[in-house]
Amino acid sequence: MNESMHGAALIDQVIERVRQEGWPTADAPDITEPVPLAPEVIDRLRLPGRRALPPSLRRWLAFDSSWLADVGWYEDAGEPVFGDRGLGATAEWMYGSGGVMVDMFADFEKLLPAVCLPLVGGSDSRRLLYLGEPDSMGEYPVLVTDIDDLPYVAVMYPGLDVYLADLADVLDLDFDTYTSLADDPEYGARMREHAENTQLGSDGIDFQDLYELDQ
Repeated sequence: MNESMHGAALIDQVIERVRQEGWPTADAPDITEPVPLAPEVIDRLRLPGRRALPPSLRRWLAFDSSWLADVGWYEDAGEPVFGDRGLGATAEWMYGSGGVMVDMFADFEKLLPAVCLPLVGGSDSRRLLYLGEPDSMGEYPVLVTDIDDLPYVAVMYPGLDVYLADLADVLDLDFDTYTSLADDPEYGARMREHAENTQLGSDGIDFQDLYELDQ
């Protein structure tokens, strides 16, 4: 494993790219005036369930807290208090309310009961940080949801570190499918950890799979 390609070390590369060039995609807000958090503020922050922040998030917040406030993680960028939405409420936040397909994501909460934090990216598909079990790097998985056919959920990135690096074009990742990183030589091991921890498997599951699991 190349440690520079994971966790806080990878976020350092993201920060440098964003400082120099901004985000290369219109999905992400332009951080013209970063709002860094002081080390003592970061030290006392806890995720829902009193869990410690993953290394990637600690390093990112030392650079900027405003972007995640804009995304919807918390209201006050100076004193973050993380939201506690489940998958159903997070899907409604990301897609908007009123759709039958979107409402069906609440049924996935039997399998995925932990808090979710929304991220940017996609149209019929969306991304979110799932605060279930961390991997061996202390990072939580980024899941993808999709409503193109049936509601579908899968592990797309092994952590906020790799998600942000992809968003900033720090990494050149090949996505033939949402779950392509399961076969990546650098990130495959972490992806497999999350596939097992979430019980989503290497290919993810759709609503029909979920229905069959309940039978």
